[in-house]
Parts: sequence; C-alpha cells; structure tokens
Amino acid sequence: MMKAKGSHRPLTVLIILTLALIWGHSLLGREASSEESGFVMELLEPVLEMVVGEGNVTEFLVRKLAHFTEFFVLGLELLTFFAYRKPLFPQAFLFALTHGFFAAFLDETIQIFSGRGPMIQDVWLDVSGFAVGSLLILGIMVWTKHR
Repeated sequence: MMKAKGSHRPLTVLIILTLALIWGHSLLGREASSEESGFVMELLEPVLEMVVGEGNVTEFLVRKLAHFTEFFVLGLELLTFFAYRKPLFPQAFLFALTHGFFAAFLDETIQIFSGRGPMIQDVWLDVSGFAVGSLLILGIMVWTKHR
C-alpha cells in the first residue's frame, strides 16, 4: 500500500523534535543536568524500586535509562521513516542504524562543549536503545505484513 505524498511530514517533525530534545539535554551544563536527573529520579524512584529494589535507584541509573530511552524512541521513529521511504527492510534498518550511530556520536560530542564528560559507553548505550527500538518496529512491520 502506497501512502500519499507528504504523509511522512508529521514523522519528520517528530524526529526533529526528538533530536532537539536529545541534543538540547546534552547542551545543559553539568549542574543543570544533575538537577534535571535528580528531579526525574524523584519521579521515577517508586516505579524503578519495584525493578531494582529499594534504595538501589541512583542518578547514574536514571541517566543511563534516559540515554537508552531517548534513542529507543528515535529508533522507532527513524526505522519507520526509512522503511516508509525505502521498503527493503535490511537496507532500511542498516540506513537507520547508521543515522542512529551518528546521532549518538554527535550527542556525546556536544557534551564536550557543555563541560560534561562525554563517554564512549554512552554512544554504545544509545546505539543499543536505537537498535532495540528499530528492531521492535521491524518486527511489527514483518508481523503485520505476514498477517
């Protein structure tokens, strides 16, 4: 089924907003970022403690979950976008994954200029979140195609 020309525009806007959110967080200085993480930690602590146990929720855990989650969402969005434009799934997945890697690399690079410590492990965590989101969408597409 072919979609009407221009119907991918809302998805394009969503991808741009997601990247702005990701890179905007990376522009925050160390203190502002820590305050934000602390606020999110307070909100999520009761839920996360059900998974990791009482007293085991740390700012480090919240930050790493944020990395994974942001790029998980971006993976959902970008694979949907590329699969829509290039219906060959393996090519769309590899194309999306390449873009996800460069978005993660740029994210950590931005942190150099905001006075925070960029870490290669965060790039790999971002790419992992991106891949999981992309694979989820890919699985849904394959499942619905074969139904």
